[in-house]
Amino acid sequence: MAEESLIPKKIPTQQYSGEGFGVFLRISVIIFLVSLLLTAGIYAYGNFLKNNLANQKSVLQKVEIEFEPNTISELERVSNSIASAGDILRAHTMSSVVFDMIEASALPTASFNTFSYSADKNTIILTGEAASYSDVSAQSSVFEALPNVESATFGNLSLKETGTVGFLLNIVIKK
Repeated sequence: MAEESLIPKKIPTQQYSGEGFGVFLRISVIIFLVSLLLTAGIYAYGNFLKNNLANQKSVLQKVEIEFEPNTISELERVSNSIASAGDILRAHTMSSVVFDMIEASALPTASFNTFSYSADKNTIILTGEAASYSDVSAQSSVFEALPNVESATFGNLSLKETGTVGFLLNIVIKK
């Protein structure tokens, strides 16, 4: 008869029920730990931003205290004045060329009493006096010969008591 021994000849292998989940369990634990670290980092960054904002507000309050309200209102008024002056200068049309043109083209026998300039219509209206009718015509011809002038017409001729001829000269400037 064969003796049976109390020690089995085969060693039974133990099977773990979670052995198939070992890799997935490790990956999920790593992802969980990384998400905890990220959450802690975001929380710390949020606190940093809150503290930084509080510090900046306190610095701003200190700076506001250093400036007097009267000084601030005066600086605002000056700033608005400068901005208004800039707007006016940007909208300004340069008409000094017109004055130079009239000064250079006026005949010695003619003088002008009034001046009217319309930038919208590009016209100049002059009233004046000349020594004779031919001087009025010559003055009109001189202006009409200028390259910047489209037309120069005279009218309202009148003989003055002093012997001079009064006239109105209408000059249209090219655009």
